Amino acid sequence: MFKFFWQIFELTGLNIFSLLFSWNFWVIIILIAFLYKREQEFEQNVLGYNRRTLIYKVIESSIAGLVGGYIVSLIVLFFGIVVDVDSFLYLWYIALVLALINPRYLCFSYSAGIISIVSLIFKKPAVDISGILLIVAILHFVESLLIFLDGFRGAIPVVIKRRKKDESTGYLDNHSITGAYLMQRFWGIPMVIIALNFQVSAPTVKINLFEPSWWPLFKPQQVTPTTLLLVTPIVAALGYGDLAISDEPHVISKKSAFTLSIFSIVLFVLSALSYRIYAFKWIAALFAPIAHESIILFQQKKQKEGKSIFEAEENTIKVLYVEENSVAEKMGIRPGDTLISINGILIQSENELERIFSDAQIYMWVKVKDKRGKIKELYYQDYENGIRNLGIIVITKNVMPNYEIDTEGYFIFIKSIASKIKRFLFNNKGT
Repeated sequence: MFKFFWQIFELTGLNIFSLLFSWNFWVIIILIAFLYKREQEFEQNVLGYNRRTLIYKVIESSIAGLVGGYIVSLIVLFFGIVVDVDSFLYLWYIALVLALINPRYLCFSYSAGIISIVSLIFKKPAVDISGILLIVAILHFVESLLIFLDGFRGAIPVVIKRRKKDESTGYLDNHSITGAYLMQRFWGIPMVIIALNFQVSAPTVKINLFEPSWWPLFKPQQVTPTTLLLVTPIVAALGYGDLAISDEPHVISKKSAFTLSIFSIVLFVLSALSYRIYAFKWIAALFAPIAHESIILFQQKKQKEGKSIFEAEENTIKVLYVEENSVAEKMGIRPGDTLISINGILIQSENELERIFSDAQIYMWVKVKDKRGKIKELYYQDYENGIRNLGIIVITKNVMPNYEIDTEGYFIFIKSIASKIKRFLFNNKGT
């Protein structure tokens, strides 16, 4: 068995390394760079500068994606999940189109659901439904790990307008200004699968493992003991998008990661059952996109309508963002804190904050209330250069929103496409 494990590690490493020199991998990297470039432009508008360069973000996510791809490959090879290459490529093409419509649809749950349902209804194209859904389940499990470790990095502070629940009536009839963090991460996942289809452009390696008796565990009916199986390198792409309103980004991303891990385990079980029971092909195909979308909408609803640690209040200055290496960070001021006073002067508006820093301060004590309601006093001194600002972005009742929340509802991209077709037909009719 030890020899089996060692061969899996070796095969995975060699194939992923070879994939780094293929055009497939670099197409995904270029797509990710394009998505991050859009994010960089938005960050520039919000903060006035970019905290990280585009190259840094692409390299950072590529390294994380390499680790994620290695884990996916180890799981696929260990269990022996045999899948048709052409079936997997359908996911890639559909996901690419969906990502151009909305970056958050760079997700194989949607593309796998679409192609599986089409195949079940029309019997064309002939798709290995169980195999691709099983791979998607593993990808989402690894995605949950990436979100847990990497999902909150580079979160952008934004100001939004949202509905607020009236505590006396329970209805969402009020609007409020609140701060939030826009979290978007994208990962290219170079990985290997056990392939049936040999007509692929990527290099392949014949499997010659010291195989346990149960291996491969998940395989289509046409696979026999004499079937030639090949380890085929292939590229996947994963994307994560969320808003952190009720808490800081690292807290929200960890909660999202836990929920996604449960989703991936359920999808894995349904997909595994679909090898034996045909009805589960329908169940898994429908579950993948609908459950994934439901999770996102539930989390968004909870974020939009629940309590916010960044809620703007009358005569109050609330901290939304703390710059790296700033005075505020060195003092221990955190996002969600409320400024009470600086050097004994009550702070109730941005004008009062600006007046304090109209002259450089050499010593400063700040009284704040944290997101749990605890009052604390913080101190900082700089006799050499003086203190000219705290290095924070604040939320007040007067601040204007700079980010619009997506329209609620299932599968926004379907509504978006339908709307564009309607406008096109209407405009042509008018001319």
